[in-house]
Amino acid sequence: MFFFILKWVQLTEKHVCRANFLETDCYCLTINRLISIHMHLINLYTRVNNNQSTTGIINIVFSLLKESNSHLGVVDALNEAQIHQWLEYALVYVANASNSSNVQLVLKELNTILATKTYLVGTQLTIADVFLYYLLLNIMNNLSNLDKETYLNVSRWFDNIQQDRKLSQKNKLVDFSTIYLANFVPARH
Repeated sequence: MFFFILKWVQLTEKHVCRANFLETDCYCLTINRLISIHMHLINLYTRVNNNQSTTGIINIVFSLLKESNSHLGVVDALNEAQIHQWLEYALVYVANASNSSNVQLVLKELNTILATKTYLVGTQLTIADVFLYYLLLNIMNNLSNLDKETYLNVSRWFDNIQQDRKLSQKNKLVDFSTIYLANFVPARH
């Protein structure tokens, strides 16, 4: 079996760095046959399977979820709508957070939303969490310890997601130790 979230074939160089998640092999969706996904000149992704085409990243993700019978998928209509919203948010805002101010804005929004949540949708890991994890991986790796403390809820969520070794694969775990701050702010008793 071939394990993957999505395996984009022959992406252009500029799209590889914008959505790192899209090239990562992962256990999340198990499909028994090789799939083909192509990017048209107008940056529109299309998957052709059994002479049926699916266009758009979100539509492709949902079709792969249905085929894989993954536990990361849709439970009900509300769950599906929320997953769809998070995938769209990830593609529109997180994948395009190219400068520091955009990154800070995204992290601030996510930090507020994750203040009372363990997962983005419902009470278990979904494809929305996986998708966002891969898009945030580079950002989280490059955050200073102080920034990780500032966005504590995002850090907690990210650390929870990365603990699944099948998900994080060969990626080095992002360090969330707070020893750094302890050196600058001594404890008071």
